Amino acid sequence: MIEYVACSGPPEAMNCPAFICDACRKQVVGQGIVTWCTTIADEGKPGPHRQSPIYVAHKGRCGRALEALLEKTYPHADGWTDLWSDLDEFTRHLTYNLTNAFADDPDGEYHRHNLAHPKEAP
Repeated sequence: MIEYVACSGPPEAMNCPAFICDACRKQVVGQGIVTWCTTIADEGKPGPHRQSPIYVAHKGRCGRALEALLEKTYPHADGWTDLWSDLDEFTRHLTYNLTNAFADDPDGEYHRHNLAHPKEAP
């Protein structure tokens, strides 16, 4: 997850936002992934889909461990699918969306979704 981490040292003591791996709890620097689960409605099933919060992991072992953990909370048998994106791609899209509103995109079609916290899933 993105968390504020207390840092002391030059140039000053402060709280710094950082990507913290949800599997090993260490900072993700460089290559990492964001992952989440979603229930994307099948054709013929109208209505909003559900989505989990977004989680962060190092690529490789931590990513696989997090995927196994999420399967317990958001099981495939209940219609959940896990998705992921490289951390650099995620931050590029996030930065773009900081100054470009969905409502201002004449070609975009944005769909409602419901955030499903772990205690609410399935």
